[in-house]
Amino acid sequence: MTDEEQAKEEEDDLLSEEEKREKKEQKQYESMVEMSDKILNRWHEAKPEGERQSVIDGYIESGVLDHTVAGVDELETIIVEAAFVAHVDRAVLKPLGLTMDQWQEHMDDAELPAFRRAVIEGDWQSLIAHARAAAKMRLDLGI
Repeated sequence: MTDEEQAKEEEDDLLSEEEKREKKEQKQYESMVEMSDKILNRWHEAKPEGERQSVIDGYIESGVLDHTVAGVDELETIIVEAAFVAHVDRAVLKPLGLTMDQWQEHMDDAELPAFRRAVIEGDWQSLIAHARAAAKMRLDLGI
């Protein structure tokens, strides 16, 4: 074991159980994001613009990321979707004290394509604004 690895292990020993859990979750999240990025980069390089846009448009409208239409393995679509959901949960909802289920209670089905478009485009501010409004409403209602 290198000195650096030993120092890191000793540092980890000083963490509370909660901190250890959070550190483990962070590592899992980072790994999932890395895999998702690789999948998306490979897909971007392998598929022409028109095909990619067709898959994206279909997802925005239906909420279904069809692996056969995208021309990728089903597991790859699961990883990409999970990475996006995890990002929304960690970066948008958790800081506001919301869960995905709580936030979805404040969504109208007609809004879903706009939310999916925001996720695809990385328009996190739109999602944050809506989540803030939902959190405020829940606070005002005492729920």
